[in-house]
Amino acid sequence: MPIVRIAEQAAGAWRPGQVVREVVGDAQGSRSVSMQHFEVEPGAVTPLHRHDVDEAILVLRGRLRVRIEDAWSDAAAGDVCVFPADTPHGFVGAGDGVSEIMVVFPIPAAITAEHTTYLEGGPPVTWGE
Repeated sequence: MPIVRIAEQAAGAWRPGQVVREVVGDAQGSRSVSMQHFEVEPGAVTPLHRHDVDEAILVLRGRLRVRIEDAWSDAAAGDVCVFPADTPHGFVGAGDGVSEIMVVFPIPAAITAEHTTYLEGGPPVTWGE
């Protein structure tokens, strides 16, 4: 696996107020894990959804307001949010500035329509659906 420099990865629009960079996945030769770096502006929403695999989110900078089913919690830099497979979850960027998060899945291409079901809202803009 090569060394991947986050800042050198192509940035793509994900949702309004969110930018994503693929850090680990098929393109980097991974066969068993994927990792994405997100920048999330305050108020930017990822609606309630679930995946058919586990997900972990590490908050690198800033804060998120995290929803797990109908319960809300705050996550700040240094916190890890763990969502077992099929757990409904979502989040909103919180605080005064852009938050940075790393999202990890146990498969090389997890954030696709094949592995994600949206329970509110719709898929991200990059899916073109």
